[in-house]
Amino acid sequence: MTTATGNSGSLDFGGSAITELKAWSLEESAEPIPDTAMGDANRTSKAGLPSATGSIEVHYDRADAVQESMDAGESGVLVLYPEGQTTGKPRVTLTVQITSRSTSGAIDEILPQSFAYAIESGAVVRDTVP
Repeated sequence: MTTATGNSGSLDFGGSAITELKAWSLEESAEPIPDTAMGDANRTSKAGLPSATGSIEVHYDRADAVQESMDAGESGVLVLYPEGQTTGKPRVTLTVQITSRSTSGAIDEILPQSFAYAIESGAVVRDTVP
């Protein structure tokens, strides 16, 4: 089995790279829709519509125009490159809406900034870097 580390990953939002990336997540789900009826011996369900949410964590960089553009409510195409942008490596593309933006600070810490997002339209597309 081939495994990978996260240190070569990168993300683009709106066609440009997000700098100072520390971590990201993507969760896909489809809520079950119960369709059990009287007379059924067991509970049954159908798959609901797919959804996706996730988060992005960066070192805050106010010189990064991409970070600065990612306000809550903004929409754009998010491209995840889990193993980097080398030809043949996996790529995940989805149109998202930024749902929250959070910045904090502490002693002896590079200022972190985090973003949450949710799929806005379309599907999660998994392919490879051309």
